[in-house]
Amino acid sequence: MKKDKRTKQYIGDVVERRFARGSKSERDAVMFSTRYGDFVLRREGGHPLFDPELKKLVGKRIRAWGIRHRHVFIMTRWEEIGGG
Repeated sequence: MKKDKRTKQYIGDVVERRFARGSKSERDAVMFSTRYGDFVLRREGGHPLFDPELKKLVGKRIRAWGIRHRHVFIMTRWEEIGGG
């Protein structure tokens, strides 16, 4: 697999909460809460609005690798870690 220079690693908690309240984009979203901010969490190749694999991560602490783009973090891989 070719390494993308934009790939970053973050550690954080996966939560589900309301996103974009009051806008046309308002919805319940799986979010990645890190020390650098909160991001809508997506999985590379996953459905952008509903991904059952992400729902399984809600309530867990993870280390994730991926690309951050504005308010979205697109994971390429992840691992669960303790201390959540």
